[in-house]
Amino acid sequence: MAAKKKQTVLSTLIGIVVVLTFLWSRYQEASDGQGLGLSQLVEAEVLGDTLSASPSAPQGGPTLRQVQLLSTHYQVWDDCVMVDHRGNDGDSFHIQAPHGREEVRIYYVDAPESAARSYRDGNTNHLRIAQQGAAMGGLDQAETTRVGLKAKAFVKQLLDGKRFQIVTSGERVYSSHRKYAFVIVDWNGQLHYLHELLVMQGLGRIHTKPAYLPDNTTASEQKKHLKNLEAYAKNMRYGAWSLSAK
Repeated sequence: MAAKKKQTVLSTLIGIVVVLTFLWSRYQEASDGQGLGLSQLVEAEVLGDTLSASPSAPQGGPTLRQVQLLSTHYQVWDDCVMVDHRGNDGDSFHIQAPHGREEVRIYYVDAPESAARSYRDGNTNHLRIAQQGAAMGGLDQAETTRVGLKAKAFVKQLLDGKRFQIVTSGERVYSSHRKYAFVIVDWNGQLHYLHELLVMQGLGRIHTKPAYLPDNTTASEQKKHLKNLEAYAKNMRYGAWSLSAK
């Protein structure tokens, strides 16, 4: 009897060790270079499973632009896929294009940081998070990074395991290897721009590099359109706007 009880206790301990080892490995994978805590990792995965989507053509609200590739200024990369990478975020991520690996940064929209980080040179991203939170309804740091996690999960849910188009002029982000791009995704059976979806979902501020669209819509026209999408997100209290004005 004592031997059987001892064996049961040992089996339980082994099970606990296996679970803890798995959780620790996930934590290490996500936090390496990212500064994510274990609680944030869990929250990110939960958010990815529980996202609710607003309609692509909401009643009484603005519609998303239909994609038209008319400009000869841009390159079009078909059949791109997202590459899993610890640096992927809501507005910047690694892809496999037909010609090779790339990292792209979307035009127009800045998704909040997904974690508060401190760097080896003594700098932090805390000021940027404060600016993002202020632009999205006066959120504090914890609320802002929570929206950042949701944006990251939203983009992964849209792109992971699917094929999509990248439209780019090849312009580099501050002379880095990253390239500014429009990302075209399937949303409710129609092709739309990822940056518009992020704004309409309340998961990004209208900020960073503008450019005329592949259908030759001017940057000023597109900014007005994005403002209408943002107003709709505020009214519907999507994303960040569900946390603001408490």
